[in-house]
Amino acid sequence: MVKSCFIEFKRSLVLGDTITVRTGIEEMGVSSVKVRFEIIKKDSGKLASDGYFEYTMVNLKTGRAEKIPQSVIDKYSV
Repeated sequence: MVKSCFIEFKRSLVLGDTITVRTGIEEMGVSSVKVRFEIIKKDSGKLASDGYFEYTMVNLKTGRAEKIPQSVIDKYSV
């Protein structure tokens, strides 16, 4: 689930704009991960917005935060 997010808007986007989204893991904790992103206007190559989402692994049965499994860490680690 999303724990927190931050978005900074730098340029407007309008219906019909084509964009590129770049994402990357910035930080991985025991039960959470911070993912940064950039949204770039394809025609100009300029940054339209950037920010991050912080996600927490939650057990659907208990509703509580849970440790991220090693298989997930291995898959997304460089």
